[in-house]
Amino acid sequence: MTKYFIEENPFQKFRHWMNILYNHFLKFLFIFVILAVPYHPVHAQQDFRCAVRLTFDSDSTGSVANYVLSLQLKNTKGRNVNGASILYKDSQGQVLGNTFLECLKNPEGIKPGSYGDCKVVLQRVDGEFLDTFGTDKWTEIVNTQLSYLNEIQYCDLLGFSY
Repeated sequence: MTKYFIEENPFQKFRHWMNILYNHFLKFLFIFVILAVPYHPVHAQQDFRCAVRLTFDSDSTGSVANYVLSLQLKNTKGRNVNGASILYKDSQGQVLGNTFLECLKNPEGIKPGSYGDCKVVLQRVDGEFLDTFGTDKWTEIVNTQLSYLNEIQYCDLLGFSY
């Protein structure tokens, strides 16, 4: 009768069992990493302090009140940032709206590792309101809108434009 199995020396047995354990360990590690690390899409998703500023200007229709939402942003990305998509929230964390902020202080945007101001005009009350409703009503509209927009306290940064 022929031998189907050649007897292994102790080193070969040890190596065989180590290979089996190593393969099982790699499978376990792979499954653990898949299950333990939740999936997070690549985006900023971070709350920052932001606020609305009332600025006055004039145009062909007369006085203009601009409600400017601004956010100071640090560019932690590897390329220039030209804009940021945000949700704006009140002090309780309730979402009040969303918008896109432009970060174009200079033509190339915010350079990597630098800070910059990103802003957008959320609303504008121009001179046509003044002509239509009069000074008192225009002032009331401006103040009412300012009190509403002053609720904005935080911006949830969703992503960047390059």
